[in-house]
Amino acid sequence: MIKPFSTLFAAVLAATVGAQPAFAQQLQTQIVATGLDRPLFATSPAGDSRLFIVEQGGLIKVLQNGAVLPTPFLDLSDSVNTEGERGLLGMAFDPNFASNHRFYVDYIDKTTLNTVVATYQVGTAQPNVADAASAQTILTVAQPEFNNHKAGWIGFRPGEANNLYIATGDGGFRDDPGNRAQNLSENLGKILRVDVSTDRSPGDPTQYGYAIPEGNVTGGNPEIYAYGLRNPFRDSFDRETGTFYIGDVGQNAREEINNGVAGGNYGWRKFEGTLLNFPDDPEIANHTPPIHEYSHSDEGGSVIGGYVYRGSEIEGLEGTYFFADFVNDKVMSFDPADPNMTLSDRTEELLSPTGISGGITSFGEDAAGNLYLVSINGQVGMIAAIPEPQSYAMMLGGMLLVGLWARRREKAASALA
Repeated sequence: MIKPFSTLFAAVLAATVGAQPAFAQQLQTQIVATGLDRPLFATSPAGDSRLFIVEQGGLIKVLQNGAVLPTPFLDLSDSVNTEGERGLLGMAFDPNFASNHRFYVDYIDKTTLNTVVATYQVGTAQPNVADAASAQTILTVAQPEFNNHKAGWIGFRPGEANNLYIATGDGGFRDDPGNRAQNLSENLGKILRVDVSTDRSPGDPTQYGYAIPEGNVTGGNPEIYAYGLRNPFRDSFDRETGTFYIGDVGQNAREEINNGVAGGNYGWRKFEGTLLNFPDDPEIANHTPPIHEYSHSDEGGSVIGGYVYRGSEIEGLEGTYFFADFVNDKVMSFDPADPNMTLSDRTEELLSPTGISGGITSFGEDAAGNLYLVSINGQVGMIAAIPEPQSYAMMLGGMLLVGLWARRREKAASALA
C-alpha cells in the first residue's frame, strides 16, 4: 500500500527536525555597547537582565535595555591609579546580591599603589547607582613599584556563596625578581580565597574584613588558595561544574590556561607553562602543569582567559571553553572533555570589520549564560549564532522532492486501480 503524500511529508519533516546537526552553529559578534573608555570586564548578578561594564579609569557602567545608562553605577576615578596595567581591574556580585545588594571591586589605589579589594552596596531607591558611602575595605595587597602584573580578577565559585576568590600577579617587571609567586609569605602571584559572608570589622565602618575558609594552603599566609602564577589577569568558573579556569599571562615564550585547584603550584617563575625558565631555582615537587599552553611564535603573546559556554542560544557549543589573545587578536575555543584539546579558531567569525575590532581585554558572562567580548577599543559584543538559511533551504528542498515523488507514486497507483 502506498502512503499518501501528507503522511510521507509528516514523516520526512519529523525525521528532518529530529536529526538536528551535531556540529556547532556559525558564530558572530553582536555589538551591544560602544564609546566606552578602556573597558576591561563585564558581568551580571544572578537573575538580572543588566550587564555591568568595568572601565580601567574607575567607572562601572550599566547596559540596560540595549543602552548604556548616562549615570555610572560607581565612580572610583578619584581613587584609582591607571598607569600601565593598573586601574579598576575586577568586579564580582555577591551570590546573594538580590537580597543583600552587595558587590566587590578590585583596583590599584591612587595613593598607595597597592591592590584594594573593597565591597559596596546598592540602595533600594536607586538600583542603578551604588552607594559610594557604603565602601568598606576587605583586604589590601602591598605592591612593588612596578606598574604591571596586577591581575585583578575576583569571583565566586558556584556552590561557595561565602568565598571570594582573588587573583594577584607577581607584582611586575621580569622574571619575578623577588620570586614572590613561590613565596607563601607573600600574597602576590597567587589565587587568594577569603570568607566574606560576615562583616569582621563591626567597630570600624571603613573595614569589612574576612575569615579564612577551610582548604587553603597551609604553612604560609592563610589567604592563599593556589600559587606560582605570573599574571592571572582573567579567570572564571564553569557555572555548571564549578571548574576553575585560570588564564595566566606568560613572559617570553608561553601562554597558559590552568585548572585551578586548592594547593596548586603553577610553577612560575621556575616554569613558564611547562618550559623551564629559571633552572637555578629550587626544584618544585608539586608543579601543576597547565591544561593548555601555546607558544608566542605560533599563536600570540598575552592570553585572555575566558568562560565555558553554558547558554541556551548557540546549538552545539554547550561546555565549550572560549579564550583569546590580546597581542594577536585571536579568539579560540576547545572542549575541555576532549582528551586532545582540539582547538577551533573563532577569530574570523567573531573579530571582523562589522564586529569587535580587536584588543580583547576580557570575556564577560551575563545571568543567562551568554558570553561577551570586551575590547580596550571601547566595545562590548555578545557572541551569538548566525541563522543557517542554507540548512533550512536544503531541508525544504528535500521535502519538496519527496513530495513530488510521492505525488507521482499516488498518480501511478490510481492509474493501475
